[in-house]
Amino acid sequence: MGNGKTVKLRLLCIIAVCCMAAGLAGCTTFDSFKNTFIDQNKKTAADPVIMIGVYEPLTGKNAEKGKQEVKGIELANSIYKNVDGYRVELTKVDTQSKVSTAKTVIQGLIEMKPVAIIGSAGEASSLAASEYINKAGIPAITPSATNPLITQKNGFYYRACMTESQMGNGLAEYACGKLGSRKVGVISLRNDSNTAAILDGFDEKVKDIAGKRKNAVVYTSEINPTDEDMNKALNGIKKKKVDVCFAGMGTEAMDSFFTKAEEKELTDITYLGTRSWGNSDFIAMMEKHPDIKVVFPYESVLSGSNSTSDAQTEEAQRFQIEYSNRYGSDDIPTENAALGYDSYLILINAIHNAKSIEGDKIQSALGDIKNLKCATGIFSFDERGNVVRSVNLSTLKEGKAVSEYVTKTETEAKSLDEIEQSADENGNDSTEENGILQPDSEDR
Repeated sequence: MGNGKTVKLRLLCIIAVCCMAAGLAGCTTFDSFKNTFIDQNKKTAADPVIMIGVYEPLTGKNAEKGKQEVKGIELANSIYKNVDGYRVELTKVDTQSKVSTAKTVIQGLIEMKPVAIIGSAGEASSLAASEYINKAGIPAITPSATNPLITQKNGFYYRACMTESQMGNGLAEYACGKLGSRKVGVISLRNDSNTAAILDGFDEKVKDIAGKRKNAVVYTSEINPTDEDMNKALNGIKKKKVDVCFAGMGTEAMDSFFTKAEEKELTDITYLGTRSWGNSDFIAMMEKHPDIKVVFPYESVLSGSNSTSDAQTEEAQRFQIEYSNRYGSDDIPTENAALGYDSYLILINAIHNAKSIEGDKIQSALGDIKNLKCATGIFSFDERGNVVRSVNLSTLKEGKAVSEYVTKTETEAKSLDEIEQSADENGNDSTEENGILQPDSEDR
């Protein structure tokens, strides 16, 4: 009789677990739940397992980036499978590139009690997760989301990539420091909020190097992506004898812009852009413009000669070799794959240094990381969880994003308040005249 009651009790427990699992979104989440709450009961004390959650868009508009980050994370996990006697298992959930789904799956993932979380490739999904991660006290790191709000009010959320303002700093150091240009042009789309932060960082560094913006930037224009505006801007560039030009537009607009630049024989200019220039569609488009040099922020682990160099860390060399072994020599690692790889390494090092799997201790160890050598460079963090490091800039060679320049100085991310204050100051520093921004009397 007693045995019958025991069997019934066990059956009720199993049914309860299954009901909990059914509440999670999607088959992927249920499989993860099963692996965590049921299958792990089979582990022995001699085989302890910890779980790192992988919170990424595997479907939807951000799927390409999400899948690339997962490739890097899984590669790192295959190499560094154990930490301090624990075997590390990954549990993936799919945000589907939707905020509503992201909120559901992050709550489900947190219920699985991971020791840490990596993700997401989507800005909105990372913002959606921030509140839940902070409340749960689970340390997390986004490989590629740049929005400053993600980390600003969350002591448990860290960032492996640079912010846009840091990238702007790096572009300006390259233009005015490395190249020594004092004939810089800046072309941007009118009312384009996507480049506001990178241009803020760019202007800040230009002033730091040249004393005043006007000492280096000789031409600035906000345009609409029309033939008329592009021709007008290129004529201005030619008249001012610009030798380095920021032109952070998308693939289709830059294709048209470069075609017109070639017609005007402006191929001796180095064109600077955003990290999106490392995307496959932009790289494919540039095959039509082989005489134009582009440089952009991108965490490439390939040197200019497509071989290892002194500028690379030992981990970068290991990443290239192991990536090729796992995915094939024809699969060129993207920025997102490399940052996913590094995000895993950063967490593993924090767990090791914490000598604990408790969230607050891992979070503290993350904040204490200094000069950690990973595939994309050397990592340290500020008090807001933003990476403090040199900026990697890449160019294109033979259809690949390869390293062009690594800044000599480390850059720190700005808070949202600092960005807004700087934008206001820069807004008062210039006036628009016939579509051309000119320095005002205070900056002359």
